[in-house]
Amino acid sequence: MVDQVADGVTASHAEACGACGVARAGRYCHACGQDGEATPRPLREWAEEAFSETNLVDGRTAKTLVALIIKPGRYLEACRDAAGSIYQSPTKLFVVMTALFLLTLNFAGVSMYQFVAQPIDPAAPITARADPDGYTVHLTNVEQAEVWMQRTVEPGVDPRVTAAIEAEAVRAPTEYDRQNLLYENQNNRELAIVAERLTAWLPNVVWLLLPAYALLLAPFFGRRRMLMEHLIFALWGHVTAFALLILLALANKWGAALPGWVFIPPYLAYVTVAAARYYGLSRGQALWRGTVHLAAYVLLAVMPVAIVIALSAMDREAFVTFISA
Repeated sequence: MVDQVADGVTASHAEACGACGVARAGRYCHACGQDGEATPRPLREWAEEAFSETNLVDGRTAKTLVALIIKPGRYLEACRDAAGSIYQSPTKLFVVMTALFLLTLNFAGVSMYQFVAQPIDPAAPITARADPDGYTVHLTNVEQAEVWMQRTVEPGVDPRVTAAIEAEAVRAPTEYDRQNLLYENQNNRELAIVAERLTAWLPNVVWLLLPAYALLLAPFFGRRRMLMEHLIFALWGHVTAFALLILLALANKWGAALPGWVFIPPYLAYVTVAAARYYGLSRGQALWRGTVHLAAYVLLAVMPVAIVIALSAMDREAFVTFISA
């Protein structure tokens, strides 16, 4: 007696799948999906298939971006309820936006963070003086600042500033003052390393921060919800932040000189609209909860990571020499 298989083809006449050995009924194996008619194909067809499999951006990306701008809550609901086939998946969208953000920084010549020390009047001399407190150095004709999302200044610390500090260190009356001045230059070098590592480590750091963002959502937006629901919102939140930072970087490339914090109000506005629909809250509730969540995320997740990056750039031997003086 012959067993029946799909499409009216009998097992006795069906060919065995070359991949798994199961009797194949029709072109594709019902067990593993192997194409039984796979033959060498034209190069163009092969290239199109390879591109569709590896390309980060496909035809759904534009539709997804429109949804993110116009109806972010609908996009989140679709992703959570397994109805998001017309949109880009949150994970893929997150990868795309992370890559676009880094590419935009490079294109715009913008740094996420940079410490700058530049002469106010290039024609005037720069002087340095060690403060009696043992850790402050006073500079004249120098503007110092920590800037975020601004055009990159090269070099961040002007060589004349470094030279003025070194010259004063040579003339320092005490070893105490000399070490204070020398460590000022060391600190400036370490801040430059922090800026470089912040950009280099960002893709990995953000993946580590996603679970923290999601876990911190639970106390404010529902402890009884599944963690996966919060993770979807966390992915969306980071995508939104990267999109706003891309706009900020492009604006500063063309001379806007906007401070880094200006992205926070529109970010909170999008979070309010999205969270109100996604979590079933009023917009007032979503606003205050989103604000407190953002503050908690910065203090409990972002700041510890920033401290770790800063410590990784520290020259411990120079620091011990400084505090031992």
